[in-house]
Amino acid sequence: MKKIPIIFLAVLIQAIAFGCLVALVWLLPLLIEPPYNPLFLSLIMGLMATLFSYLIKLPKWWLWLQLFFPIIAYLVIREELNPLYGLLIFVLLLLIFSNSFVNRVPLYLTNTKTRLALSKLIKDLSEVNFIDLGSGLGGNVVYMFKQPQVKTSVGVETAPLPYLLSKINCFLNGGEIYAEDLWTTSLQNFNLVYVFLSPQPMPKLWQKIVVEMDKDSVLVSNSFSIPGVTPSEIWELSDRRKTNLYIYYLKDFKK
Repeated sequence: MKKIPIIFLAVLIQAIAFGCLVALVWLLPLLIEPPYNPLFLSLIMGLMATLFSYLIKLPKWWLWLQLFFPIIAYLVIREELNPLYGLLIFVLLLLIFSNSFVNRVPLYLTNTKTRLALSKLIKDLSEVNFIDLGSGLGGNVVYMFKQPQVKTSVGVETAPLPYLLSKINCFLNGGEIYAEDLWTTSLQNFNLVYVFLSPQPMPKLWQKIVVEMDKDSVLVSNSFSIPGVTPSEIWELSDRRKTNLYIYYLKDFKK
């Protein structure tokens, strides 16, 4: 069965939370005499939406959206702001997080210590063809382009605004960015693949990796391991979030 896009789940949860809020307001006079502060009621609705989102295991960053959406909606109505502002915010979010809405892959940005780890990983290699699947703002592509062992440094990104910004970044600083879906991008010419996705696509990604990459290649996954596949190595970085890099040497899995 095809998974429901996360944005539809989020909207459904907000609707359920609103229904619960209506029921609460109907029952509340039995305990507390009205009137009730609308901002407080918006907070209650946000908390309920956050709880429901947590229970069905939406990604953590969606919990914040679920919490603040009712509050922001109330403030917009109270201040009688132009609805076009809301439309503008929605379009901006869509341009940035379109992958999250459809494929459940948020925009995660790689930090400096992770990039240093990548340079350490390739220090003994003579020629690296690097690709970042879901390259965000292009920082990894630019960084790897500047490493002496790297012959090609490529990123693919489909979210419109990150793609545009990363295209400018690479035009100025090196590397190549393509507006391609990671599932249609061929990996045959790359021996180092880096991903920072989410748990949902990892099993499908592994199938693609095994089919398209040769045994001398390496997959590096930031924070999310492949279910049922033991990594060749796990590097725990000394950054604030204690990032784990799951490293898969294809020679350990392909005979």
